[in-house]
Amino acid sequence: MGKYRIADVNIIMENSGEKTEQRGQKYLYDYDGKPDFKLRLETDKFPKWYKKHLKDQCYSEDEFSLTDYVHGLYGTGFSHKILEHNGCILHSSAIAVDGNAYLFSAHSGTGKSTHTSLWLEHFKGRALIINDDKPCIREIDGELYVYGTPWSGKHDLSTNDKFKLKGITFICRSDENWIRETSKPEAVSLFLTQTYRPTDKEHMDLLLNMIDKIFDRVKIYKLGCNISNEAAKLSYETMSCGEF
Repeated sequence: MGKYRIADVNIIMENSGEKTEQRGQKYLYDYDGKPDFKLRLETDKFPKWYKKHLKDQCYSEDEFSLTDYVHGLYGTGFSHKILEHNGCILHSSAIAVDGNAYLFSAHSGTGKSTHTSLWLEHFKGRALIINDDKPCIREIDGELYVYGTPWSGKHDLSTNDKFKLKGITFICRSDENWIRETSKPEAVSLFLTQTYRPTDKEHMDLLLNMIDKIFDRVKIYKLGCNISNEAAKLSYETMSCGEF
């Protein structure tokens, strides 16, 4: 049994597998009292679920291992339960500059990690990666914060810390660099394609309420970019000045 503190929430995870235990090391926290929630799945069901997942996704065991699968299951469990604590997960690469968090979201392979790596290069000691795949956004005392989580992408880039959310940008590939603020309907559509979407009404309502809070407090952008420092400079200069 592992006791963790993730996104300022006390959690117990049982049977979470080697990968989750390894990536969760920096989130271990020996708190007193009851956890805010517990994640536990029955290990005897993992092989059957895993084989079905491989078949459905046309993966081989070499491409996607059982421990990868179990790690993903617990990530889904966390994404579901955090909705009950004024939080949500956005599939994105989250970077902090000067204490503020900027999230870049896109379909896998579009270049969100490449773009944040340009920020690291451009801002050097001023920037760090919060999480490279599934950062958590939470509202606490009226403020929005971004947290690292153990579900941290291929290279396990994650920081166990929180930063104020400054802006969110959805990336698309382009030969030219451009950025614009999105309309709310477009932003909602983009957000829903890159977050965990629960199947029950209660948790879906929690997600939609959380999205409303985010959109009421920060600006949402769409960015067309190439692989250049100019793209990083453009997105930072726009997002860092994005005040309501």
